[in-house]
Amino acid sequence: MATTAPTLADRLREIIPPDRVIDDPATLVPYAYDASFWSLRQQRLPDVVVVPRTTAEVAGVVRFADATGTPVVPRGAGTGQTGGAIAARGGIVVSFARMREILEIDRRNLQAVVEPGLVFADLQDALRPHGLFFPPDPGSGRACTLGGMAANNASGPHAVRWGTTSAYVLGAEVVLADGSVITTGGVRSKALKSSSGIDLTKLFVGSEGTLGIITRLRLRVQPRPPARGVVLAGYAALEDTVASLDDLFAAGVLPSTAELLDRSAVEALQRWKPELGLPDGEAVLFIEVEGTPDHVASSVRYVDGIVRRRATVTKFAEAEAEIARLWAARSGLAAAAALAHPDKHRIFAGEDLAVPLSEIPRTIRRAREISAELHIAVIFYGHFGDGNVHSAILVDPSDADEVRRADELADRLHRLAIEVGGTVTGEHGTGAVRQPYMRAEHGDALDLMRRVKDALDPKGILNPGKIYGPDGTPG
Repeated sequence: MATTAPTLADRLREIIPPDRVIDDPATLVPYAYDASFWSLRQQRLPDVVVVPRTTAEVAGVVRFADATGTPVVPRGAGTGQTGGAIAARGGIVVSFARMREILEIDRRNLQAVVEPGLVFADLQDALRPHGLFFPPDPGSGRACTLGGMAANNASGPHAVRWGTTSAYVLGAEVVLADGSVITTGGVRSKALKSSSGIDLTKLFVGSEGTLGIITRLRLRVQPRPPARGVVLAGYAALEDTVASLDDLFAAGVLPSTAELLDRSAVEALQRWKPELGLPDGEAVLFIEVEGTPDHVASSVRYVDGIVRRRATVTKFAEAEAEIARLWAARSGLAAAAALAHPDKHRIFAGEDLAVPLSEIPRTIRRAREISAELHIAVIFYGHFGDGNVHSAILVDPSDADEVRRADELADRLHRLAIEVGGTVTGEHGTGAVRQPYMRAEHGDALDLMRRVKDALDPKGILNPGKIYGPDGTPG
């Protein structure tokens, strides 16, 4: 009597307890998506999902994948916007939903050791009683995982002062493509800096799981500033916002955040919550300063005096309740966009450009022209302090022609960023979506990236179809 050959899931159940191996087709469906518009239309199902609890289990899965030539894709919370955690070519998805422990908080040495599935907001909550915080602050912080942040070198509004995730990863435990495990940054190190050897930590941070799978992170954390203040400034022209920021830099002021709302965002927010009292004009800046209460009290007035030279109107807030109310305008953009265009849905495509500060006005003006030419509704805003320009593209997904025009808009926005000396992604990563633009942005350096990939993953099993693939169709 013929016996049935074991399935991929059957073989993985010899490595991972059976209840943590998923192959039911209906249960696999959520793993075919992230936040990207690309994944909504592709539905690239994995063959199986495993949910390990230890590095040893991850290593066992990768050894099996190496022996069988099976693609293996690490996945955190699936909040990414580029298809980075999608199994573009099938295979095994490794979910870190069960590896979310804080292994150590070392206040005196300003570091924490965590597992990759830990949610960013949960780390912040755990650090708060120690007077500490982890500075990178992505917009999806209540859901996204630290492993995903490291894999994509994520950041957010505070990057202008505090930098991106890569500045805070001191070391990592990494499972390589053959299933072996290494520790970067020093096997026993608790140092906050090192000049020893090649910086392998930086090699893996931002590589999106294509060079190795991170199973533990040693993170640098910082003392939490006890106070903050916000200056809100309205401007008649986009160019004045750049000049105002330059005035701050010339005065030796580096704000913790400098957020830009384009006219499209301001109008949407005014319609959503008129009581916010946002000023009229072409743009609004939110400028935040941090420090001790006395420092903030003087700094917020000093900043207000500088930006008042070019702004049509300014106001500042020091009380936390008023600061939270002002920031509600920035965090309420999703709701405001829905109200401004109730028949449309926001899609994540072409949403993450970063350009030189001097090119922000030109970029937004040209982006407006392109969106008007294609008859696509867009709301523009950004992390102004580091040139990150976001575009919230709104479409009716059931309108095939509108979707086609939105795709064209996203493509032209990516090319615009490169044209003005910027990058196609400032904080969300390359994934499958931005793979076609890597040659235009990096030139011959892309070939070296591919050589590094080939050296560390000669069989090409680690998150294939991302970053380095043949120029052309994503994924």
